[in-house]
Amino acid sequence: MAVEPVLRFPAPAGTWVEALPVGNGRLGAMCWGAADGERLSLNDDRAWSGPAGGPGHEVPPGHAADVERARAAVLAGDHRLAEELLTPVVVPHTQAYLPLGDLRVTCDPLPVSRFERGLDMPTGTAWVRREHPHGARVHQETLVSAPAGVLLHRLRATGTAVDVTVRLTSPLRVRSGAASGAGEGGAELEAVLELPVDVRPWSPDGHDEPVTWAADGAAARCAAVVLRVRTDGTVLPEGAALQVLGARTLEVLLATEVSATPGGPCPGEREAVRTARARVAAAAATGSEELLRAHRADLAPWWDGAHLDLGGAVPAGTSTGELLRRAVDDDGSRRALVELAVAHARYLLLAGSRPGTHPLTLQGIWNAELQPPWSCNYTTNINLQMAYWPAEVWGLAPLHEPLLAFVRRLAAAGEDTARRAYGAGGWVAHHNSDVWATTGTAGGGWARPEWSAWPYGGAWLATHLHEHARFAADPPAAAREALPVVAGAARFVLDRLVRLPDGELGTAPSTSPENRFLDGAGEPRPAAVSSTCDLALTAAVLRALLDLTTTAGRTGAGTGGGTGDEELLHRARTALAGLPAPRTGARGELLEWREELPEAEPEHRHTSHLVGLFPLDLLDVRSEPATAAAAARTLELRGRESTGWALAWRACLWARLGRGDRVGETLRRCLRPVPDDAGPHAGGLYPNLFSAHPPFQLDGNSGLAAAVAEALVQSGDDVVRLLPALPPDWPDGSVRGLRTRAGVSVELTWRAGRPVRAALTALRAARVTVHAGPPGDDSHLGVFRLAAGERAEVPVDPQNPENPEDPKDSKDEEQPT
Repeated sequence: MAVEPVLRFPAPAGTWVEALPVGNGRLGAMCWGAADGERLSLNDDRAWSGPAGGPGHEVPPGHAADVERARAAVLAGDHRLAEELLTPVVVPHTQAYLPLGDLRVTCDPLPVSRFERGLDMPTGTAWVRREHPHGARVHQETLVSAPAGVLLHRLRATGTAVDVTVRLTSPLRVRSGAASGAGEGGAELEAVLELPVDVRPWSPDGHDEPVTWAADGAAARCAAVVLRVRTDGTVLPEGAALQVLGARTLEVLLATEVSATPGGPCPGEREAVRTARARVAAAAATGSEELLRAHRADLAPWWDGAHLDLGGAVPAGTSTGELLRRAVDDDGSRRALVELAVAHARYLLLAGSRPGTHPLTLQGIWNAELQPPWSCNYTTNINLQMAYWPAEVWGLAPLHEPLLAFVRRLAAAGEDTARRAYGAGGWVAHHNSDVWATTGTAGGGWARPEWSAWPYGGAWLATHLHEHARFAADPPAAAREALPVVAGAARFVLDRLVRLPDGELGTAPSTSPENRFLDGAGEPRPAAVSSTCDLALTAAVLRALLDLTTTAGRTGAGTGGGTGDEELLHRARTALAGLPAPRTGARGELLEWREELPEAEPEHRHTSHLVGLFPLDLLDVRSEPATAAAAARTLELRGRESTGWALAWRACLWARLGRGDRVGETLRRCLRPVPDDAGPHAGGLYPNLFSAHPPFQLDGNSGLAAAVAEALVQSGDDVVRLLPALPPDWPDGSVRGLRTRAGVSVELTWRAGRPVRAALTALRAARVTVHAGPPGDDSHLGVFRLAAGERAEVPVDPQNPENPEDPKDSKDEEQPT
């Protein structure tokens, strides 16, 4: 039986990474479970720094010319000059995702004889239970409703009445704040908070005042916070707070709204306040019981769509902290923690990303700092993509929509950047973006070319639209929607290709995200010729263009205009045929650049040269064993230690290679408790199961869930592989609801590492070949032709798991359904 999807703690949160997240994709809160009540740290996914109308996205003068000169420099072997040319080619920085502040619901202190707090993930509810002497109890719970668009906090006291203070505090400038209403029944509290016009990221040169506010009298964007308190006690306004006397029941309904945000309905402060008031009023008219019913009904289909059971064993009532400690050495506890971590990753995606919201930042929708790490922005050289890796495979495809919509915004904004910065067609995005859809190079005061001068963020993001179409119930419709964006990305990568002196196609200047090599003088340098990552992303985008065109039922029409489409498709086919294969180095590893260059940091956290293995699906380990062996050697040389998200990526890579032993070993590092003295590159889990870079980054949680899925089921357009990389310490288990590119959902049970039962449910008409086992030891289980909605049991003989049929003889024998 799988572990209960609940986090439990016997003490209040002392730090932010001990607090518990709730959210509806738009409005988020971290619930601390204070000893004397509750502290809710609030966020709204539209609350970013930036002036009204958004920051400008200027391309630095001479950018295109400097890139051309850098190209000549790397082709001539002058890596120092190339770095100098690329270093100033940056816009200042992206803007920052910001906190709104804290809602405090504080009770008069009473002696506490028993305390417990937790997070019930299926109902999206954080709770605090306190027992006091003589039988008195106080229970508080918090949730954020997607249907109602409000936060609901409820307090229930039994055996006593309590005095409660409700107060809003904020690190933002408070433009106005007031309580209204008094007496019995309830009252309201409002605050209008000014958002800064600029927040600089941290950089080595430092900034005494990283936060810039609008000048007095100048226009500024704002956030409105409106809450209504309903209680059986007596309410007294107390400045910008509410004092409640003698309450046995208390409810707080809270809504937020942000002005002048991309796609937002509120141009100014008045509209933001009015909209937030209306949302609170509508929720109050609905009533809390109906609000709770609708909230739980909204979550149930998402939550019930998938289930994982690895046979985790943990005593009932075990706290999450104790489970983390036990899992270090105990296999049963570790399996339970894997189950819980996957549930938690799915929960974070559901709480942080809903259709119509903005995509997940580095920390999802939860952030407490005015100058957060890396601006809490969209980092597009792995992290934003990884945040959504579990969406399709774990049955949460609609939660992918905020990212797909954002990519469409980037494509529109990035056309001008591509033209002005590179003289190229199509569209471009670099390594950082924000709610304003910044597409230019970025870096602020720390603009090193190894991250700032990398122009393939848009290309990588475009592949998400292709993946979405591959998983879709209606692939032609999804392909038609994806084609304009993917075609634009294809135009850009084609225009970036150059014919090298030896006649080979390549890219120059070329960086590999955030990594450097040593030049002839032993100095670290970022730019050379043809990084493996550049070429893999180029191939992936071109393949996506051709595949989507076929899927959409087109030969050329519609990807951008008439004969130009035919020309684009011809260019794509020609370039694909001419792209070089990845090269292998003297140590047997996959090279990161075209040449074998000494590594400045051999155990670097990024494994960008393996992007073709995962997630891009360019390398078939069964038909290309030499390249697969080189990829495995690369992972070995990268070392066993790294950041949380990097470890999760490596677990996914090992899964694609069929190495269940290394998947299990790597996940074990992902799941360890983060020590207090952890360095910047030691991943693990914080007490609330947030993944550590350190600091917290949500992509590590998502990547872990993706790795577990890859270990259990992998898929292509017409093939499903069961247990391709099962860790040895997961001998028995079951999984339900994993989705595949073949258009079927999988249910699977295994014993002693072999399938004993498997079933497919078609999400669309599908013809699927099913295999089981890792590369080199897999067995053919049959071919299945299914109509949409049809279910088929896969014949699995637990007494003869090797399957005596010769795959060559049986591959075309379709199984009855």
